[in-house]
Amino acid sequence: MDRIRLGKFPFLNCVPVYYALERGIVSQEVPFKLVTGVPAQMNDFLKKGRVDLAPISSIAYLELKNEVFLLPQLSISATGKVQSVMLFSRLPIEKLHRKTIFLTSHSATSSALLKLILKECFGIEPIYQTGELIQLNGQGIAGLAIGDAALKLKAKRLYPYQYDLAEMWQAWTDLPFVFGLFAVRKRAWQDDSLKRLYGLLLESKKWGKFHLGKLAKMHQREGIDLFEYWKNLNYDLSPLHLKGLQKFLQLTQKNQDLIFAPGVQF
Repeated sequence: MDRIRLGKFPFLNCVPVYYALERGIVSQEVPFKLVTGVPAQMNDFLKKGRVDLAPISSIAYLELKNEVFLLPQLSISATGKVQSVMLFSRLPIEKLHRKTIFLTSHSATSSALLKLILKECFGIEPIYQTGELIQLNGQGIAGLAIGDAALKLKAKRLYPYQYDLAEMWQAWTDLPFVFGLFAVRKRAWQDDSLKRLYGLLLESKKWGKFHLGKLAKMHQREGIDLFEYWKNLNYDLSPLHLKGLQKFLQLTQKNQDLIFAPGVQF
């Protein structure tokens, strides 16, 4: 295989996992090319074979399951607050029935989670419209924002009501929420260099976990406490994470078995 095409989300939540690998702090014995895209794009890239290993939206696995294996020990998850998957509103959540809510086109998982929470926890059926809330400069009634856009909107406090979806999921189910999974194309998994790159990604994650303070200083943003943000995120995939993931898939009526890459340990 030529250089492995490694996918990455263009969000701050990926910094602790990728930084040490990108900067050569962990071994660069495996040549790779970084391919960046929002979750919806990365799902499509993996499906079409434009990347070999990448993070994907959790719900996208159901569409990709015939083409990919899931990779153990890696996820983008939160137990309690996530801070970067937020519903912003000018009205209290219970008053959003039949009101327009903008949904980002960047993440199918986050959109599905919001719809699930509003319907099952609040009995609310809004009018959903695709659009990026951050581009409306505070003009919309309500909307879902993810990633760096959510962090910026949260810091600006343009909307009086801010709801953290992972925190709401935790309060409802007492389980962590898995926003992103890491997957590899089945056809590519036999390549030893790809397996080595996966191992290096795990090493990079471990390095990032123990250097959050250093990373926060290097990537600081006005009004955003990155150390606190990253501390609340979790990049593992424990049995409890899998339980939360299966619960989500079950509630969306898309429950399926999860198929992991052979020959790797949890």
